[in-house]
Amino acid sequence: MKLLIYKTKDMENKLIVKRYKIPDDLLMDILRILFGNNIKHKIIGIQERQNIVLLNVNFDLNSLKNREAKENMEGILTDYSEYMKGLLGDTVLMLDEDDDENEY
Repeated sequence: MKLLIYKTKDMENKLIVKRYKIPDDLLMDILRILFGNNIKHKIIGIQERQNIVLLNVNFDLNSLKNREAKENMEGILTDYSEYMKGLLGDTVLMLDEDDDENEY
């Protein structure tokens, strides 16, 4: 018998979209996390000069797998930023949900 899960208003509020700038050398690792956890995402642009892919990712923070995937992705991006400090310039890899796509 399948367990029924009812969503409440509190649960609906935990559906978020995060925007990321993914350097091309991390793209396969990030996509592996997204596909492996069946997380919806969309490529919204490419910055050819910086070799960066702009990505929207839909997270359901009610799901443990989604929370862990988000933490894993952001950990990879943070570590990469630290490693490449000085070489990336002012590039911020994790963006706020409110950022306009036109800013890229």
